[in-house]
Amino acid sequence: MTLYVTDLDGTLLRNDATLSDYTVNTLNSLVENGVLFTYATARSFTSALPLTEKLNLECPAVTFNGVFVINPQTGEHLIENVFTKKSLKNAKKFLCENGFAPLVYSYINGEEKVSFLGEKTDCVRVYINSRKGDKRLRKADNFDELFEGNVFYITVLNAENTELLDSFFTAENGFAHNFQHDTYDDTTWYEIYDKKAGKATAVLQVKELLNADKMVCFGDNKNDIEMLKAADLGVAVLNSFDELKEAADIIIEENEKDAVAKFIEQRENITTDRFKKAVDLARNRIKTTVGTQNEKLIHAALKNYYAPFSDEQEVKIGNFFADAVNENGIFEIQTKQLYKLREKLSVFLGSAKVTVVHPFICESKTVFINAQTGEIKKTDKPRKTSSLLKVFEELYSIRNFLQNDNLKIVIVKLKVIKNVYFEGDNLPDLRSRNVRKKCLIEKIPTEIVEEIRFENASDFRRLLPENLPESFTKKEFCKAAGEANSSLRLEILRAAGIVKQTGKCKNAYVYEVVRG
Repeated sequence: MTLYVTDLDGTLLRNDATLSDYTVNTLNSLVENGVLFTYATARSFTSALPLTEKLNLECPAVTFNGVFVINPQTGEHLIENVFTKKSLKNAKKFLCENGFAPLVYSYINGEEKVSFLGEKTDCVRVYINSRKGDKRLRKADNFDELFEGNVFYITVLNAENTELLDSFFTAENGFAHNFQHDTYDDTTWYEIYDKKAGKATAVLQVKELLNADKMVCFGDNKNDIEMLKAADLGVAVLNSFDELKEAADIIIEENEKDAVAKFIEQRENITTDRFKKAVDLARNRIKTTVGTQNEKLIHAALKNYYAPFSDEQEVKIGNFFADAVNENGIFEIQTKQLYKLREKLSVFLGSAKVTVVHPFICESKTVFINAQTGEIKKTDKPRKTSSLLKVFEELYSIRNFLQNDNLKIVIVKLKVIKNVYFEGDNLPDLRSRNVRKKCLIEKIPTEIVEEIRFENASDFRRLLPENLPESFTKKEFCKAAGEANSSLRLEILRAAGIVKQTGKCKNAYVYEVVRG
């Protein structure tokens, strides 16, 4: 599934720092329909909240240029990328000795504060005047007081000697920094944070938290450059700085024209509409019969979606028939067990690229319909129908092929509606095989919730749990994965060449992750 991350000022927000009704309504509708959307900003949560409160955000957001990954509704910190004690001590000494009067962001007694030197208020007057009533503002009498609390961010406004700042605030000294002009006035911002922070780092952390397959990022200013480079697709708005446009993959309309919302809406609707058309085409061609669970419909719909040009043909290769063949290779839509493909794969992979598409029904809703009147008698609530364990079982069954460079696997998570047409007055009990045989059952795919793509063997690294020790046993792996049956996941990683067995400790085998 794709994660969309946007900068706020100059990108999602209009030039007056507001959101249009179109952008709000469009993005809320997309989020409601399962689209992953959030923001990454140099602002604090306190500053960003009034600007984004109309958006129904569910995905973690990024504040302070990647220092914090937060819950966008509460501001709770999910991840913190903050200064070390050593680097902070050195920063304080350097800024004091060279006469700088920075804004210092910290937590004092659990409250966020923005401290400034009272004797040098003129250096930050524009900032203070634009934030009248901000309870975070705090006047300090000296540098010791200025750096009180847990400091996580430093800003020098309108710095006159950026070369001197650049010479000290380097990665070697433990820092990252960003220097840019304000979106709304002539103020310049020299922002200093820990070297582990940055929008690029933080959005990748969000992507991992959400287990997203791809990430599209939008920006307009210098602090967005690395974020766009880290994305699968980097998008610049037309009003962006030239350096950002050069780093972007594509350029869209300007922020004043709702460019971000329009782009996401168009991109998502293209996928949704194309899948709907694929399903409709399959339904028109396949006749449903009494008693069928109609896996043929799902097969045909996915074939239309992934290989629409060859819907009515199968191609013989050796002693087997491939579902579809084009310039990208062979396509196999396998709605049942993947192990049944083993003989085919042994032949196909020797001559061409092979894409195996395997549907994974994650949600099903049953609708009972009177076959004579067409009246809907009952609609069950959607229910989860399977778990990722089933996916691991399927991948394990073809483990001998996972390191083959010609193999691509696409696990497609689907929502389906199961229409049950029955005769008589009583609802059928589908637990009975004889009853099911008397019904007409139509299983219709309605939505692709997510694609889990394994384009090559290295893509299986996404199955590695976090916080694995350098050497680990199967028990330690399962504990890190947080799943009772993660031993299958471990075996898949071994088969893909991501994990190797290195020895034995007492009665348990020891494993390590293969680097590179």
